[in-house]
Amino acid sequence: MKFWYVYGAGGLGVETMDIVHDMLSQSPESDITPAFLIDDPTEETINGRSVTSLRDAVPGSAVTVAVGEPKTRILLRNRAIEAGLHLATVVSPKAFVSEMSYIGKGCIVAPFCSIQARSRIGENVAINTAAIVGHDVVVEQDCCLSSMINLGGATKVGPGSYIGMGALVKEGLTIGHTTIVGMGSVVYTDVPDEVICVGNPARVSRRNTDKRVFK
Repeated sequence: MKFWYVYGAGGLGVETMDIVHDMLSQSPESDITPAFLIDDPTEETINGRSVTSLRDAVPGSAVTVAVGEPKTRILLRNRAIEAGLHLATVVSPKAFVSEMSYIGKGCIVAPFCSIQARSRIGENVAINTAAIVGHDVVVEQDCCLSSMINLGGATKVGPGSYIGMGALVKEGLTIGHTTIVGMGSVVYTDVPDEVICVGNPARVSRRNTDKRVFK
């Protein structure tokens, strides 16, 4: 028996565990057991699912990083790989994913998301509930796309960036790496690397000096 670990047990972690359970229920013959993975757990179970410490993880098992902070996603991804786990993508049966799109290893595609034709999603990207990724969009590795965002066709999002809830990005634009687009922002122009932009129209408010979304 192998495990499918959800690395992290906060809000995104418990949501992702529900998606994993939904996926596995579509294959009743599967012998994969879902479990939470935490570096130093203080509980044996969360929401009825077992909790495993990273040091006790079974090598060769699947793992999906389930935290919303891009900097932490990178850290946990590297720890998981060093522990002999392999990145596995979670796609909700309730999401639409075009057959002409590409999704890298270790991603999360939550319920009611729409991933359109010729879009390319890099490794270790979290796409939350009801997000829309238009045609020919490129989202590079380690990003987090929050719920109900809309990336217009041919948008490009650099690695390690975060798009806040409900943000709208006009088609054909580029969002730089390690950049934060604030909740509800409406982006009409390109956004540079390592900044925080907010508002409608979205404007750069400051540099993303500490590389953190959640303070």
